[in-house]
Amino acid sequence: MNSCATPVAPTGGPPDREPPQIIGTTPDVGTINFSDDEVRFEFSKFPDRASVRQNVTIEPNIGIRYEVNFRRKTAIVEFQDELPENTTILVKLGAEISDTRNNEMGSSFDMAFSTGPVIDTGEITARLRDADKETVESGERVFLFREPVDYTEGANYVAQSDTSGEISFSYLREGTYSAIWVDDLNRDRSWNPDREQAQPFHSERIEVEQGEEVNIGTIYIQRPDTLSPRLEGVGLLSEERLRMRISEEVFWEDGAIFSIRDSLGEAYTTGYPLYKDVSDPNILLAQVEDPLTEEMEYRVETEGFADRSENTLRVDVDPFQGSAEPDTTLLRIITSNADSGLFPDESFEIIYSKFIDDEAVTDSLLVFEGDQRVDEYEFVDTIRNRLVISPDGEWDNGTRYRFDVWDPDFEERRTLEPDIWRRNQLGGIEFLPADGDTSTTTRLRLFDEDRKVEIDTVFTGSVEIDRLPPVEYTAKLYRTEDAGEPWNPGTVDPFRAPDPYFVRSGIPVREGFTSELEVEFSGESAEMEPLSPDDLEIDLNQEN
Repeated sequence: MNSCATPVAPTGGPPDREPPQIIGTTPDVGTINFSDDEVRFEFSKFPDRASVRQNVTIEPNIGIRYEVNFRRKTAIVEFQDELPENTTILVKLGAEISDTRNNEMGSSFDMAFSTGPVIDTGEITARLRDADKETVESGERVFLFREPVDYTEGANYVAQSDTSGEISFSYLREGTYSAIWVDDLNRDRSWNPDREQAQPFHSERIEVEQGEEVNIGTIYIQRPDTLSPRLEGVGLLSEERLRMRISEEVFWEDGAIFSIRDSLGEAYTTGYPLYKDVSDPNILLAQVEDPLTEEMEYRVETEGFADRSENTLRVDVDPFQGSAEPDTTLLRIITSNADSGLFPDESFEIIYSKFIDDEAVTDSLLVFEGDQRVDEYEFVDTIRNRLVISPDGEWDNGTRYRFDVWDPDFEERRTLEPDIWRRNQLGGIEFLPADGDTSTTTRLRLFDEDRKVEIDTVFTGSVEIDRLPPVEYTAKLYRTEDAGEPWNPGTVDPFRAPDPYFVRSGIPVREGFTSELEVEFSGESAEMEPLSPDDLEIDLNQEN
């Protein structure tokens, strides 16, 4: 009796994380004078049959119909139409094919054969990068069109990136081609401009000859974050304390506020952000100046909040009821602004759980310079829930500061010793163009993980950024004719090449030294290699 059940690997033992591989094909890759009506792929493991069926394509895209069947670990692609004569055919298995435990192949597989005596051997290679993260996920799609190009029609060839961002078109006939990256949402091999992003490579047309490989360079994929964060819920922990649930993490300016209005739309009171929940940065705690009574409904408006992409916070909540619960929140220390360190002229801020209403917080503060206590330290202020301790101009170079800060929750002082970056600890990064260009305008954005340092500058030739704390940075640079405009990833139709671009994260700054980083922009003759420790040269003889 025959069975059509899908084979499943035995259970038990350590988790299976090994991706499936193609261990054999029939016919062999590169076969000529092919005249059969099927091809076979033997997998190293039982494949997930649905994933295979969804990820088989035949190229060039000339409408050959087919069916996919299985025999244990073998996938059989049966052609329903007669194959054209003297044509190189590719049967492609996509990178998203998985085994029965959802382990994906991670890279595509091409099986090429020719129905004539010659097989085409032209090749196009390229690399994709994410404009923010340097790397890309496997499975990004690049469409290849043969002249005459018609972007309203389906692509002649489609390649998927592997885990390193590489893409390759093999077994191409001699001719002229055009390649574009497409966010092919419905996997239909067609670019739908109304709802799918697309970006060109640096050359509009690519000439391919038999037996030659053409590398068309690197492009950086930009998926602009234009989605505003949403205030999705407001919960009252008391009549003065609010718990705000937001769709993504947001950041706020010093003047950020929540405007509270009554049911008639009249201004009622103002609320202020306190801090984010340590375990969930999408939860924001806030406090209002006047109690929100349970007899009334309120609406909230926001000002001064945005996500990392500077999309402003919008409100997506219904009017909410006030509360009869008095605020019994204990005043306690939550965090400070010195996790990574302080600049020589930066104030030290201690964040409390609510508006500071205990004079002991300022009266009990003790400030020590080294072992010497400073009597009646005068540069102290409270701003709502922040205790702000400022230097007299700058913190003394070479002096270790200690602050004994009152924590009402424990009714005792807590000793805090922030790292203060001395001038001789600050370093720098010099950005040097690999091609020696000293005339083209370049824009640089440089920032650390905590966004404590954010630099946006324009220069020509090289530039040195100094007075940088000894942490790691991300740099984004692009060349442009208009420094006031954002980076342009290019347009497909009409064609505009992408602005030359460079992104690098994990750039270290060492205390007292300047790092030299050679910048090789996309679109230059030699493409940037993947990040390695040797990419960064540290000048140990150049002190700031």
